[in-house]
Amino acid sequence: MDISVLCSQMSIMLGAGIPVSKTLDDLEKQCGNNSVKQTLKAVKEEVVKGKELHESMAQFKYVFPVFMVEMVKIGEESGRLDEIFKKLSEYYEKCYSIISSLKTSLIYPAITLVVSIFVLLFLMVDIIPQFIDIIISNGSEVPVLTKIVMYSCQFLRLHYIQILASVIFIGIISYGFRKNCRVADIVENIKIRIPYFNKIYSDLMIFKICSSMAILVKSGVNIITALKITSELVGHGIMSNKMEKAIKYVEGGESICEAMSKAKINDKLFLSLINTAENTGNIDVMFLKLEQLFGNKLDRCLKKMVRIVEPIIIIFLSLLVGIFVISALMPIFTIMESTL
Repeated sequence: MDISVLCSQMSIMLGAGIPVSKTLDDLEKQCGNNSVKQTLKAVKEEVVKGKELHESMAQFKYVFPVFMVEMVKIGEESGRLDEIFKKLSEYYEKCYSIISSLKTSLIYPAITLVVSIFVLLFLMVDIIPQFIDIIISNGSEVPVLTKIVMYSCQFLRLHYIQILASVIFIGIISYGFRKNCRVADIVENIKIRIPYFNKIYSDLMIFKICSSMAILVKSGVNIITALKITSELVGHGIMSNKMEKAIKYVEGGESICEAMSKAKINDKLFLSLINTAENTGNIDVMFLKLEQLFGNKLDRCLKKMVRIVEPIIIIFLSLLVGIFVISALMPIFTIMESTL
C-alpha cells in the first residue's frame, strides 16, 4: 500500500468519526501487502493497549518515516488528526510525482543503453571472433584496430565469469557502504560537483525543505521545531549539516533568511522569497508557493536533461558500433587486396 494512499484513507475515515483502532483494523483487512498488513495489525494492538498512535508508529521506522510520525504527533496534540493525514497524503503524493517523473525521464535512455550493451557483447563474443578466424586461416595481416578488438573479445570470452563476479561484488560492497555516513558525504560531494546534475540535486533538496516547512508551519509548529524535523527529513549529508547550522543561527536570534544564507544554502530565489515572507509575516504561504515553484522547476529540468542525454547516448553507441564495423571490414579489404 502506497503511503500517500494510506494517509488519504486514514484522513477520510477519521474525518467520518471512525475511531483510530477501527480505522487501522479496516485498513489492515484491505491491505494486500503482507508486511504492511502485519505492521498495521501491530500498530492497532498497541493503540488498543492505550498507546498514542504516533508512539505505536514510531516502533516501525522502516514503514513510517520520521516526518510522518512527527506530524501524527502534532495531529494528536492539536486534535486535528484527520487534517494532518490529509496534508500528509498531499505531501507524499507530490514527492511521489517528482520521483516518478525522474524515473520516467530515465527509462528510455536506460533501456537504450542496456540493449546496446547486450548487442555489443553479442558482437564481441560471437560475431567478431568468426571474422578473426577467417583472417588467421588466410594468413593475412591483422590491422591494429582489429587486433585491439580481437584481444578485447578474447579477454571477455575467457574471463566473463570473473568480470560478472567482480561487478556483483562491487555492487554488494557499494550497497553496504551507502549506509556509512562518511561514504554518503563523499557521494553527495560528487553529486554537487557534476555539472547540471548538481542544480537538479540542489533544487530537489530545497523542494523537500519547502514541502516539509509548508505543512509543518501551516499546522502550527514553531519554526525551530519545524526546522529540526525538516533536517531529519532531508537525511544525513551535506544538506542536513547545513540545516543543523541554520537551526543554531535561528536559535541565536537570526532570521530564517540570514540563517540559511550563513549556513550556505545559497539559492538566491529561495533566500529572496523567504526574506520577503518574513517581512510580510506570510511564511507558511511562501513556503507553499516555493514548494510549487521548485516542483515545476524540477519537472522542467528533468525534461531538459532527457533531451540532452538521449542524443549523447545515441552518439556514443554509434561510435562503438562504428568501431566494431570498421574492425570487421578492414581485414576483409586486406584479404581482397591480397587476392588481387
